[in-house]
Amino acid sequence: MQIIQNYLSVIESLSVIVGVVFIALQLKLQSRISRADHDRQKKQSTIEFYNYISSENRIFLSALADKPLTYESSSSQEKIDANKYLGLLERLAVGVATKIYDFEILCLISGRYLSEKKYGQFKNYIDGSRKANQAPQQFIEFERLVGKINNYMIENPARIASKSAIVDI
Repeated sequence: MQIIQNYLSVIESLSVIVGVVFIALQLKLQSRISRADHDRQKKQSTIEFYNYISSENRIFLSALADKPLTYESSSSQEKIDANKYLGLLERLAVGVATKIYDFEILCLISGRYLSEKKYGQFKNYIDGSRKANQAPQQFIEFERLVGKINNYMIENPARIASKSAIVDI
């Protein structure tokens, strides 16, 4: 009888150990699934917000074409539209900086477009706006994002959207 109780005790201990290991594995698996789903949602959110910025500003950007914009020579409507566009890009940049949006996805869909075309087009406007409004930090996150994209392009030339792959908004 004592031997049976010892066996039952050992079996009970083994069952507890197997149960704990099983639960730990399930928690690890669930964590991995959750993390993968979160990454997928982050990537999808990046694409959706970038598409929103593009569609919201399509008319303004089409009218502007490739012309560089300066704060001093802009009409009041151009300033309103430029501030709206740059404000959305600033929100995108803050989202990337805080890891709400996915940096690599942004680089793949519009890296060169943002860093070379749009930042180049709005650089003088941003500088003039900062000076006129006495706001040296205005659009700073967008500027930081462009710097980060430029560094990424140097380090990962094959992982960035090419100029030919970019469709103007």
